[in-house]
Amino acid sequence: MNKKNLLFILFCIMASVIYAQETDTSQIVVPIKIGFEGDAAVEDTASTSIVAEDQQANIAYNDGVQFYQQNQFDASIQSFTRALELNPKLIKALYGRGTTYIQQKEYQKALDDLTLYGEKIKDDANLIYLKGYCAYYLKQNELAVEAFNKAMDMGYEDVNMYYFMGVMKFNEAKYEEAIAEFNKAIEVDPNHYFSFNDRGSANRMLEKYDDAIADYNKAIEINGDVALLYNNLGSAKRLNKDYEGACKAYDNAIAKDAEYHVAVNNKAIALYESGKYEEAIEVFRNVLKLKKDYAYAYNNIGLCYYKLKDYESAIEAFSTAISMKQDYAYAYIHRGSAKEMMRNMSGACDDWKKAKELGLEVAEEYCSVCIEYKK
Repeated sequence: MNKKNLLFILFCIMASVIYAQETDTSQIVVPIKIGFEGDAAVEDTASTSIVAEDQQANIAYNDGVQFYQQNQFDASIQSFTRALELNPKLIKALYGRGTTYIQQKEYQKALDDLTLYGEKIKDDANLIYLKGYCAYYLKQNELAVEAFNKAMDMGYEDVNMYYFMGVMKFNEAKYEEAIAEFNKAIEVDPNHYFSFNDRGSANRMLEKYDDAIADYNKAIEINGDVALLYNNLGSAKRLNKDYEGACKAYDNAIAKDAEYHVAVNNKAIALYESGKYEEAIEVFRNVLKLKKDYAYAYNNIGLCYYKLKDYESAIEAFSTAISMKQDYAYAYIHRGSAKEMMRNMSGACDDWKKAKELGLEVAEEYCSVCIEYKK
């Protein structure tokens, strides 16, 4: 193979390297938050006190209810358990204990108790919803959907039910369907900022950035104390090429939570994408003050140095990222590209080969150049 053809191939791959550097910044942004784990409220579901002939069991049951209402959940569970030991037929204690387990986020135990209770109590829409609630947090999506649909058919209406359905649709990449569910949640509760946030995220995935920005702003209007909302707003503005607006939103997120390293990282990415590489490096280093082992920040610092044509510093940064996360395929691709610019084709090919072994499809293109180079 003659030198002219080889140089042409190297020029082509260099162009694709630059493209990879730019698009990879979207790869390393920590995904937008979808679903607020454990924050969805459930009503005080433990029943009121009862008095009956079986006094000891009923006293234990009533103690369980009282402890529940005082948020003394461990004591509540002990009392409900004692009631069941004294009278296994006192099935309301199963319901009480199950709903108390929900408050403690022990969803499998809650589901077990509620299922046993449901064997005796049929057609209770609230019970069916609570079983779906537990299944959702246990990531048993089929069971959750089945329960929620059954509760809906029975006329049960709860904002979290529609919200959870939306989250599950989102996680299946069914973004239009997710939006439809979030719309239903908002109809039930117009102040449910979770649903505005996650509808914004679905719009963002559909590249409807203006709609996403409107949703995030509405969520912030309802609850302006949540750093996550400002971070997501910043990401939507960044994708909409409003880098100044993105940085302001990220600054607001950081003002709400000074330890929020994701927002700091994303602000640096906005600076990178706007061509402010030196400023971006400074902000990426601030990320590392908050999270020393954040490999993505080192990778991103390497990208900035690459753009500044400081390939030696870029290689050092990529190497640090790899030392922290040895399966970080993009860091190998990037380090290989920097080595190529230093005319170290052997080292570049080794890195690209490693990226390919780690399953990164784009690495195939780089490795093809290595085949030509060795001829």
